[in-house]
Amino acid sequence: MFPERQSLATRLAEGAAQAGLSLDDGAVDACLDFLELLFKWNRVHNLTGPITTADAVSRHLLDSLVIAPLLRGERALDIGSGAGFPGLPLAIAQPTVDWTLLDSRVKRVGFLRQACARLKLPRVRIEHCRVENYRPNRNFDTLVTRAVAALPTLVGMTEHLRDDGVRLIVMKGTFPEAELKEVSAELRARMEVVRLNVPGLDAERHAVILDN
Repeated sequence: MFPERQSLATRLAEGAAQAGLSLDDGAVDACLDFLELLFKWNRVHNLTGPITTADAVSRHLLDSLVIAPLLRGERALDIGSGAGFPGLPLAIAQPTVDWTLLDSRVKRVGFLRQACARLKLPRVRIEHCRVENYRPNRNFDTLVTRAVAALPTLVGMTEHLRDDGVRLIVMKGTFPEAELKEVSAELRARMEVVRLNVPGLDAERHAVILDN
């Protein structure tokens, strides 16, 4: 257990409130349990690269949770979920949404499955597949992705999932001006770029939203 768990819990709850999201004590505990499991796995499997308790709440948990107001509908897909961001914190915070976490790497899928079992998240499904090859029986309302590929690549990779009414949210750091120029004018006209304010994080964050 984190020796500073109580202070981390306070930072998480206060940060979520600043972002307009209310987390009850159970959700805060589940998010920190998730982080503790990630730290344990990361020492062996290097799921996220270097990570410290000093920045984990802002850089991973709150960075994921700030897109909650942008989600649409009751079914969401996290593409290239990796160590579970942004999908797992969002699934904890919004337990009425059905989440599928998709990743192509075996060790990450193993971690995600153990995390969901440990946290008792029955509405979260883990799929071991590349998004280009993924054909769900039922499509999603929202597709999200964080730190997976350049915007033009993601638009192409998700074309078969972007039915009418589906929203794609691509999480980015600085304003993705160069990537937007590489997207067709027709698609670019339907995109909105929203600046994200992540409490405690001294770095730019944006979300590119494409509605179909």
